[in-house]
Amino acid sequence: MNRTDPFTALALGILLAVPAGAAERIDGIVSTAYGPPLVTQTTQTDAQDNPCGAYGVLESFGSELDAGYAFVTDGVLYLLLAGNVMSYIGEPVHADQLNVFIDSRAGGQNTLRGDNADVGFFSNTTLNALAGLTFDPEFTPDYWFDCTVVGSVYAYSAELLDGGGGAGYYLGQTGAGGLGNLSGGTNPFGVMMTIDNSNCGGVTTGCQAASGDGVTSGVEWAIPLAAIGNPTGAIKVCAFISGAFSGPGVLNQVLGPVPPGTCGIGNAATVNFAAIPGSQYFTVPNGVTPTHPTSWGQLKLRYR
Repeated sequence: MNRTDPFTALALGILLAVPAGAAERIDGIVSTAYGPPLVTQTTQTDAQDNPCGAYGVLESFGSELDAGYAFVTDGVLYLLLAGNVMSYIGEPVHADQLNVFIDSRAGGQNTLRGDNADVGFFSNTTLNALAGLTFDPEFTPDYWFDCTVVGSVYAYSAELLDGGGGAGYYLGQTGAGGLGNLSGGTNPFGVMMTIDNSNCGGVTTGCQAASGDGVTSGVEWAIPLAAIGNPTGAIKVCAFISGAFSGPGVLNQVLGPVPPGTCGIGNAATVNFAAIPGSQYFTVPNGVTPTHPTSWGQLKLRYR
């Protein structure tokens, strides 16, 4: 009769209990898997601060990007942008949107074209409403992801081809603080995302120096590498908040951050990050990492 020793049985049981690709729970909260932030905000927000105790995980009275966390494992880019996205359901509705641009391969659009996929929640905040915006010289994004919160969480994406005309998708919607499953849209690569909008720390209202250090909730994405061209090297990310009701205005909440003293950056068509000191993007390492533990010692370290 074949027998299995207790350690092997326990190891196999642990592996079978962990779904493939479930390296991170998508709930809008920073886990220990992320490690320290890759970038931290240094400037107050010109999009109001969210008061403590006024709202829950869905709504926020203000917008801020306090820090950027990210890692790549098992063929997925996990990205958490700590802070808030304004989504105050009043009269009238107030909402901002989070734009995430990813540079993951050669080519791309250093200056955004006006003939990309026309996707987005509001008619004046689609991807093409950002046409004319210019990034740092060494940042040429190939993909765009967007989050807007209006009674629910809505996600969009688009490919930024050199010549324009790339595919664009309404990925679907989800609740706040959930498991990141998007429904009701077209999501060919199985992107996941959600938000925990409860943060009331981080930077305060204004345009002066501040620190986003210590904020551990916000917008979290799980983006399969297949959705961004299967990059094998480092991935660059530029994230910023834009206004939904004042036209496609770019606010001063950018990662990498704009210098303290910077208020509203302006209409997207006139924005040139190359003219602003510092790098308005950050880099996510994308090296070769083990996808599964290979020894009992590694199992204990991963699941203890």
